[in-house]
Amino acid sequence: MSENNYQVQAATLRQLFGDNRAEWPTANFGDLFVTPTYLTKLEARRPCILVGGRGTGKTTALQSLKFDACLERLKASGQSFGDQEYFGFLIRINKNRVRSFHGRDEALDWGKYFSHYFNLLACAELASLTNWLQEQSGKRISSEAIQAIAVDLGILDFSGASAPDLNVAIKNQISKLQLKVNNPNSSLEIVLSMAESPIRMFADALEASGLSDGRTIFCCIDEYENLLDYQQAILNTYIKHAAPPLSYKIGVRKNGLRNRQTLDGQDLLKTPDDYYEIEIADEGFEYFAKQVASVRLKAARANNVPVPDKLSEFLQDLSLAEEAEYLGAGRIAKTILEELKEDAKAHSYFESKPIHETYFLRYWQASEGGSIIKLAHDWIANEREWQVRLGNYGYASLFWLSKGNKGARIRKYYCGERVFLTLASGNIRYFLELIDCAVTYELSEGRRFPETLVISPKSQTLAAREVGERRLNQLEGLADHGVQLKRLVLAIGKVFFELAREPLGKTPEVTSFVLSGKANEIAKMADMLSEGVGHLAFEVEPATKLTSRAETREDEYRLHRIFSAFFEISHRKKRRMTFDASDLIAVLGDHPGRAISAMLEDKPQVDEEELPEQLALFSAFYVDADPGATLQ
Repeated sequence: MSENNYQVQAATLRQLFGDNRAEWPTANFGDLFVTPTYLTKLEARRPCILVGGRGTGKTTALQSLKFDACLERLKASGQSFGDQEYFGFLIRINKNRVRSFHGRDEALDWGKYFSHYFNLLACAELASLTNWLQEQSGKRISSEAIQAIAVDLGILDFSGASAPDLNVAIKNQISKLQLKVNNPNSSLEIVLSMAESPIRMFADALEASGLSDGRTIFCCIDEYENLLDYQQAILNTYIKHAAPPLSYKIGVRKNGLRNRQTLDGQDLLKTPDDYYEIEIADEGFEYFAKQVASVRLKAARANNVPVPDKLSEFLQDLSLAEEAEYLGAGRIAKTILEELKEDAKAHSYFESKPIHETYFLRYWQASEGGSIIKLAHDWIANEREWQVRLGNYGYASLFWLSKGNKGARIRKYYCGERVFLTLASGNIRYFLELIDCAVTYELSEGRRFPETLVISPKSQTLAAREVGERRLNQLEGLADHGVQLKRLVLAIGKVFFELAREPLGKTPEVTSFVLSGKANEIAKMADMLSEGVGHLAFEVEPATKLTSRAETREDEYRLHRIFSAFFEISHRKKRRMTFDASDLIAVLGDHPGRAISAMLEDKPQVDEEELPEQLALFSAFYVDADPGATLQ
């Protein structure tokens, strides 16, 4: 293969898996779009709120409802404009702009100014929709209707007669409004429109002119969490009182709908009365993600990139036995067989056993004590019981294998379709980023494409670690309490890292926790963790059962699984422990190392020189040397 072909094929794969944000549209967006499992629910006429973290596909789903994108999808399936049942337009809430409608200056009624601003944004999109509908149908909206909409928007000097004319006038009005908001004491006069009135008038005009022809108009609003609470109340009112032909589709991150009040103050936005709520995490992510990856692999093959048909073949997996060998189980099994030489029966029995079963004797000895010969005879006498034990603890023993293995670049593998799906935890952007990063590692160091490219366990593991580290470092800039969230993730990750490597007296694969302690401290930490859930630092679900009388909350938390490879902990949902809220609060103080020790009940921790390289970067934080230095 020529160097040029290699570069082209590598670039093709990077584009297919790396260009994973709807905000960065690709030329072949329509070809790569995969219908989410919940799209039928989202397409229903009633208002919907789509809930999911960053990267779960909210923007892509809402974008697919746009009038032109929807028609593209229909044409791809052999349908036409006449089959289109709705026309959507999309408004993405710009945090910097909407938060300008706030301040101590009481010269402006911020609520009225924001309502007017949103009316202008929506009507600008409706003007574009109108122009498109006219091109598709051959029908026209009257100049009188256009002029009436302009007046309702407060554009009293409007002299145009068409939708494009109105669009230009609206954009000029938006510019004037922004100047007024930034200069509230200026003499610039703005005539404010009434809440939702122009949007409703525009939708009715499209129906009256025959342009919408009985079909629903979706006002799609993305990043709803960026709105201030009073702004959410205003738009909540729009949603609550929506009526045909207008409906609303909202995209919001988890816990981002902070205010359910309407302008009335007493009348709350409620589900299912006022809207249908779709939780993306509950909507068949694995099937959807596999389809997304398969479409990209198919596109790669169409561009002469030698990749397999199936994702499961593209992402090489490891069995428990294979991974144990990769991690050095053979060395341990060899020492066990040496010890068993003095007992012919035990030696003969385990000499014929697979390596991953033989080394498990040492793991169990480290956990429960006893001699190897005695444990070997117990296995011989109770084979079935030990096989059950191996099934329950075999995966956990892989983490123990790396203990004391200084200098090893990989101490636990994270690979295979199933593992990558779990690490992404419902986040399609994370899933594609993991694959993209793994491809980069696989093709690094001047490697060439083989006859069929598959991604090795090593490349996948390094990618999973890198993506987790990126997410960790990005926390600081994503959330209002980003630095504190990063400290919590580092501390909790370190606790689970330590537990994974020490089987003695520990429950295997502890990966989640509940809070206990004083009510005010629990409430404080629960608020912080709730923000962390919204920013994908943590996951939460109702606890299955209480483990002590001291527990007072029913929320069970875990680190987002994208961090599993970074902290070298289990990605599986297994067992939980209890953290005192005061210890987590102490993590945010000057001595996080002491708090971590308390969370581990002052048990010995891995020596600093034995920490994995990615955790060693934060050793100052873990030993209280300089708690702020490692977080910059």
